[in-house]
Amino acid sequence: MKNTVATVLLILFTLQLTAQRTEISSKLSGIEMIQIEGESTINYNFLTETEGKIVIIEFWETWCGPCIEGMHHLKALKNKFPEKLKIICVSSDNFARTTKFIDNNSFPFDFIYDKEKHLSERFPHTGIPHSVFIDMNGDIQSETYPGLLTESIIKKIIIGESVKVPEKKNFTAASLEKSFSENKIKNTLISFELLPHHLGDRNYTESGKRPNERTIISGYSGNVSKDTIEIIESYKSAGNNILQLYMRAYDDFTENRFIFNEDLNYIKSQTPNNLYRVKFEASNMLGDYNTLFLRQLNSAFGFKSSIIEKEVDYYELVNISLTKGIIMSLTDLSVKIKGTTNTSFKEFNISQILSSKKIANLIEKQIVYLQSNKYYDQEEKRIYYPVVTELTKDYALNILIEDDSSSLEKWITLLEQNGLTLVKKKGKVQYIKIEEL
Repeated sequence: MKNTVATVLLILFTLQLTAQRTEISSKLSGIEMIQIEGESTINYNFLTETEGKIVIIEFWETWCGPCIEGMHHLKALKNKFPEKLKIICVSSDNFARTTKFIDNNSFPFDFIYDKEKHLSERFPHTGIPHSVFIDMNGDIQSETYPGLLTESIIKKIIIGESVKVPEKKNFTAASLEKSFSENKIKNTLISFELLPHHLGDRNYTESGKRPNERTIISGYSGNVSKDTIEIIESYKSAGNNILQLYMRAYDDFTENRFIFNEDLNYIKSQTPNNLYRVKFEASNMLGDYNTLFLRQLNSAFGFKSSIIEKEVDYYELVNISLTKGIIMSLTDLSVKIKGTTNTSFKEFNISQILSSKKIANLIEKQIVYLQSNKYYDQEEKRIYYPVVTELTKDYALNILIEDDSSSLEKWITLLEQNGLTLVKKKGKVQYIKIEEL
């Protein structure tokens, strides 16, 4: 009898050990998961909660618009497969902000708080949203985007069919550079490369200038040659759509200052087939860099673009006061500039050296966020006020304003209290019109 009991226990232990030796259990070995429950936390047993289920581990944050969009897609999947599918959302964002978001929404998910980012270390990724797709056997099928996980894929997994989900690759600046042509022509005056989007590309931009010594020859007699230093300006980007590329060429214009008809709405799309990798270099010997870049874009996409004027209500940034958060002298900074730029409907957080026009652009973007939040389901009510300025100096900003209000008037007051004075006016403001050739 004792031998029989021992044998049964051994079999049960072996079965338990085998069950635990799945790919996902090995991946998560040693990690204690903490679940958000109301405004507190409890321990979370991943193996117990996910046994026999298809699992999606979704990395997200409250400030990530594409993450929220992806969560609505996952909610629809969960409603289709309420018993078969388990969705676990992982965040390391501010805890109070995260719990408030969860309370204000009705997502049927398990929310995990990963303050130390231990889960992110096990599933490294360079951008969110990031989805880990796991089958019922605990095998990781793909690391991808939430929108690429469909009802059809879930059905195939349930009946045991194999699936192929596009795999998201971690983006690096080195991988971007490698994707461009390696056969560089020496001493070229201009170079433009346009490549398709790579799944996994995050929104990335890099620009710079470098000197290049060049000998100019103007004839064949007398003093006809001279050495000069030309400047080569370069721009590389990944994960940008057509509109974002035009915004780079028209340096001082924000997204809502571009006008185009509905047939061209795809130029602002974030779907992979409307995103690109771009590399552009040009010599200052050919003329203005932005003008050259614009010509390349117009040629590549078959557009023409022009500056027009519209009579509108707008705000003018009339004064930037030198407060403790704003310093004009860049030689003796008394604040630490970290390079932070984050604007949203509830936050204006800038720690950077910027021109007056760049500051006006950031305020204009925040007005867009305020309108989008205030009239979330009523786009026809949104008024996107341009922000312009005649100021020309550069400033070191170290400003953090946080407020949950969507009231534009309140934010105008908050900005003024922090040294940025805006006055509402009516008059002609420049816009960009994009048309097909």
